[in-house]
Amino acid sequence: MTRSVDNNGIGALYATFTINETTPGTYDLSAPDVGEAVALMGSNKIGKGADGGRLLGRLEHVAGGLATVQVSGVARFDVNTGESAPSVGDGVVVDGAGKVYQAPAIDGASGDPAGGNAARGVVLAADGTAHTCDVLL
Repeated sequence: MTRSVDNNGIGALYATFTINETTPGTYDLSAPDVGEAVALMGSNKIGKGADGGRLLGRLEHVAGGLATVQVSGVARFDVNTGESAPSVGDGVVVDGAGKVYQAPAIDGASGDPAGGNAARGVVLAADGTAHTCDVLL
């Protein structure tokens, strides 16, 4: 019997948020965005965030201006291939378009990553062929 390791979904915890509105009635997230990386945009409000911003979690469901987000456990994310690929053991940041990439290196002098302390999670596995990574949130 063969068995592969699959971390996705282990220990998942979900929370409900409102979806950021670009203009009144125009939400930043919709059904095609399910599975993507999201960030906080305000008080209990989510969107795709800004490039290099802190990852909140993985979008699981959207309906009527509300969203369910996996905020804890292991989640699988698509990796932005134009940025640094995540390394196992390191944190990630959002790219502002629903994907993640390697968080900036920590500056030895200040102890802060370049651009602030935005890294989140621990990369447990990275698949360079599929351009995905499993992150312990």
